[in-house]
Amino acid sequence: MHVICIAWPLGYTFAARGRPAESTDYNCMTKIVLITGASDGIGLEIARQSVALGYSVFMLARDPDRLRKAAETVPGDLRPRFVSVDLTDERQRHAFLIGMDEAELVPDILVNNAGIGLAGSFADAPWEKLEALFKLNMIATSHLNHWAVNRMIKRGSGAIVNMSSAVATRPSPWFAAYAASKAFINSLSQALYMEARSHGVSVSVIHPPEVRSTANINRQKADLSNTLALKLLPSISEFAVAKAVLKAAHSGRRSISPGIVTWAAMATAGKLPQWLDLKLMSMLFKPLK
Repeated sequence: MHVICIAWPLGYTFAARGRPAESTDYNCMTKIVLITGASDGIGLEIARQSVALGYSVFMLARDPDRLRKAAETVPGDLRPRFVSVDLTDERQRHAFLIGMDEAELVPDILVNNAGIGLAGSFADAPWEKLEALFKLNMIATSHLNHWAVNRMIKRGSGAIVNMSSAVATRPSPWFAAYAASKAFINSLSQALYMEARSHGVSVSVIHPPEVRSTANINRQKADLSNTLALKLLPSISEFAVAKAVLKAAHSGRRSISPGIVTWAAMATAGKLPQWLDLKLMSMLFKPLK
């Protein structure tokens, strides 16, 4: 593998372009996992499991204080690096990727976990929230995929894991923007899987259902508390999703659907009449009166 001996300091904030600094405790022979949305929830659990497997972990998230506190909870002797960057901000995103290139850092595994959820009527949602969702779930994730797959192909190895959703294969009224953004990620990931596989690079997509969060506050998560989806359908743990992510990275599988709900959703996709599918999804996600 490509040997890296330069890294950012333990914590770094990307308000503007900056250069990485030399690190004296960085293990140059350890493979690197780069995780977005790593300050809580699934991303933080992926970081914990990655460190336990011996990876050097780079944790990315927007809020520097929450990210620092999250990194401190990750056990292990090899401390994770954490970089505060708002991926919806094009300038910060470019600055971060330029810094990676200047440090000649290409992760062995990229996990695109960062995302925004938004439930309710599309018409009633503030445009600012919808725009932020599309920027993070689609534009930023596409940018990171493009940056990583290009450099991994040149190196001849690497794995990308993109976080989609159980609703990715179905238009979902009252969950419209989120479901559409995850359908985009599903389509992009599966296409990239075919383009990159002959170059030694795998691109996988994960389709989790509702996830039980251990985070006290998750500002990015959709509020489904007043829907039949949350009341009727079983959820899965962050641990199970993180385990599926690392399984995908190690196996190179094109798609993984953890949990019975996702399995059923994927198995029946395209087999029900469209009108019935739309009624079913509307019933599940329309807020209860």
